[in-house]
Amino acid sequence: MRLVENIPLDTKVIASLISDREDLHLVWPVAKWPFDHDQWREVLDPDAGNKPFLVYEGKQLIGHAALRKTEESDVYTVSYLYLLPRLRSQGLGETLIGLLEQYATENLSARKLLLVARTYNPMALKCYTKCGFQEYSREETLIRMSKMLQIE
Repeated sequence: MRLVENIPLDTKVIASLISDREDLHLVWPVAKWPFDHDQWREVLDPDAGNKPFLVYEGKQLIGHAALRKTEESDVYTVSYLYLLPRLRSQGLGETLIGLLEQYATENLSARKLLLVARTYNPMALKCYTKCGFQEYSREETLIRMSKMLQIE
């Protein structure tokens, strides 16, 4: 598995990947349907310090993820994770998180990652917990998690 920066940002490839309304809701509960390219361009804007990625296995596009800049220079939010449905529950989410952690550490000098999980997405929550993320707050269906990164 490998990450490829989606820069310049191509939202058409994301729309073709996340073409199911329910999957879009799991990736981003407030995303507009049908897929709203302007909404995605705004949240993934590389000029704002965000790093959108396409995820490949060999030459096949299998997913999407992003590292979004926060107000703290060394803290990023893992966002918009998506793997094709047929590839879920095989440990690939853990591999993807590991690649994002490695990228954040090596290329962004990140010391901490944040993410949001939802109570109605137990597979994602299980994956994030296995990857070492810990819950630090909960509000209705929203679970906020964080992980300190090893700086070498």
